[in-house]
Amino acid sequence: MTETTRIPRSLSHAAAGLAGRLLTVILVAVALPGASLAQQAFPNEVTSAIEQLRKSNAFPFPVPTMVEPMEEKEWVPNTVIEPFPADTREAIMQNMAGSNPWSLRQVFNFMTLKMKADEDLTFDEVIEAMDSRAIEENLKRLGPDQISKEIAAKTGDENTPKLEIHHYCDALVARAILDYSPEFSIFLPCRIAVLEDANRDVWLMTLDWDVSWLNFVWHPDSQINAELKAEGQRIRDAMVSIMEAGATGAW
Repeated sequence: MTETTRIPRSLSHAAAGLAGRLLTVILVAVALPGASLAQQAFPNEVTSAIEQLRKSNAFPFPVPTMVEPMEEKEWVPNTVIEPFPADTREAIMQNMAGSNPWSLRQVFNFMTLKMKADEDLTFDEVIEAMDSRAIEENLKRLGPDQISKEIAAKTGDENTPKLEIHHYCDALVARAILDYSPEFSIFLPCRIAVLEDANRDVWLMTLDWDVSWLNFVWHPDSQINAELKAEGQRIRDAMVSIMEAGATGAW
């Protein structure tokens, strides 16, 4: 087990002050009507606060280690980055786990955008409405993975809760994203899970990859061009539209 470092009280107070300053800046910036206004109002404030926290190693909780950020000065499109060293990945995950107040179920919940389908809709009607809206949104439907049918075939249990994973893709946007980061391929294609819960209610769920937070990224190598950001937001909006159609039975 990795030995933790106890933070002196004075450093804990310093960290609390820095964290409070950072939180205030972020909250005010988010409230402003646009990233450009936030950047004008607080030039370098967020970057400076984060950098001070990082360099001081003065977080108000025990940490096993601090890892220097991996920086990229220049990159060629569609170039795979060298994998993270195993010990670096382990140290980062230990830090995250040590400071995370949530259960694993809540972590998954945080990452998920979900909608409950209207009670008068059947499972198949939800799927049909989704497919119809996907055509309108110009997303190609792939799949689906009919997992519950496979389970029923293997176990003979026809009462297993229904579960299907439906995949959607815009190939041109996918190519542009992979030129920026081939590693993003692990999230492609976009997928929506349609499932029955313990009460046999039908839910629609997807990974919530809302790109609006990119307006506030501080790392210089996290900047993407406006066109790709807009396309990412369009795909996200289209996925929400498909889920809304499925949840309400809209045609």
